[in-house]
Amino acid sequence: MSKSVNYEFYFKELENTYFELAFTELALDYYCFKERDLEKPVTEEDTQALGFRTGLEALVEKSFSDYASLEETGKKADALKTEIRDEVEKLVKIIDRLELDKYVSEREAKEGESFDYPDDDEAAKIVLRSIFAVNDNAIINERIKNAVYELPVRMTKVRFFDIIKNGMKLYIGSDCDILDRFVYMLESSTGISGDEVLKSMEEKPDLEKIRERYEYLNDLAGICNYICVIGGTDEKVRAEKKEDVEKLIELIKLSSSLNGDNAADAEKILGSLEGKLEDMSQKVPALEAKLAGYIESEEGELSEKAVMLERMRRLMSSSLYADLDTEVPEEADEKAVEQAFEGLKGKLEACFSADGRTLNRARMAAALSSLPVFFNSRTEVMNYVREALSSCSNNHEKNIAVSNILSSGSEDMEE
Repeated sequence: MSKSVNYEFYFKELENTYFELAFTELALDYYCFKERDLEKPVTEEDTQALGFRTGLEALVEKSFSDYASLEETGKKADALKTEIRDEVEKLVKIIDRLELDKYVSEREAKEGESFDYPDDDEAAKIVLRSIFAVNDNAIINERIKNAVYELPVRMTKVRFFDIIKNGMKLYIGSDCDILDRFVYMLESSTGISGDEVLKSMEEKPDLEKIRERYEYLNDLAGICNYICVIGGTDEKVRAEKKEDVEKLIELIKLSSSLNGDNAADAEKILGSLEGKLEDMSQKVPALEAKLAGYIESEEGELSEKAVMLERMRRLMSSSLYADLDTEVPEEADEKAVEQAFEGLKGKLEACFSADGRTLNRARMAAALSSLPVFFNSRTEVMNYVREALSSCSNNHEKNIAVSNILSSGSEDMEE
């Protein structure tokens, strides 16, 4: 470690903070999970989700009943999360594919349906006002992506693939695994992956039920991550912090058998924790900056402590299934991006040849909206919106697009 900075001190602080933060998040999330499970339990038919839940409950109980074996419990939680992740990936493919069917269905005019569609110029003004009604660039970019998804797609396949290729070129120089994940996401969002999954199912699933299952399994995975962090901390830290987490352990115990009789006791503990999560969270960014500084400055192998803390950082991040491998991956060069593009193009062209026009447009819309925003100015956004509307003669499709864009804009304002 560098002698100019006392990394050992900062690393100990970060490990202590991660331990307390993870234990607090575990207690709070497990309480919320059990409370929701009482109100809306998993159906008995979903034996896989029930198995995941049973496995998690055993691990959570182990985390407070056998405190000395937390390291082993953390490893088991990591293995359980891997099983959950595999199922979640399958659900994402199904959701993305069903979203395309929803896209197609919405754009099929219903018999006897009436609506008022303004002329294209007025509709374009409405869309543009909705996109740029805020000053937050992150929100504006999300609204642009949503508009690209909802607006009619009437461009040629040549132009479509040019846009995709240029979007993928932005990944030249990035890690190969980042490029791979982007291609994986494009194949899912365009329904390429989901086509095969749906073919293997006896009947078409309900989109909302699949969404609910997806959220349920993600909740389980999040709790697994906290157990992994707790189990990954040094045994000495766990021993030193045992008294500090006694109240949290009590909340976990109450949550494990949550009912009307003990709910008041659980809520009392919840009240005593108010504000503590925020206080701990505020310490993390500065400490993680020290960790990042150390990792960047080290030319040789990282210390075991740094590797462990970097793993914890990823487990505590908003990405439930973050790659925990701390080895430096290969860099994606122009050839790698070209090969990735050609592979994706071939799969999409096969879909375009096999499917109907509206479904193909849905796939194109999904792909375009998944790219990094490819406009360089508001004028380019305006031109794209106007062209998308003027090139479509189906007023029903345009009306649906404008309505969905406005609805989405209202929702993100509420959030």
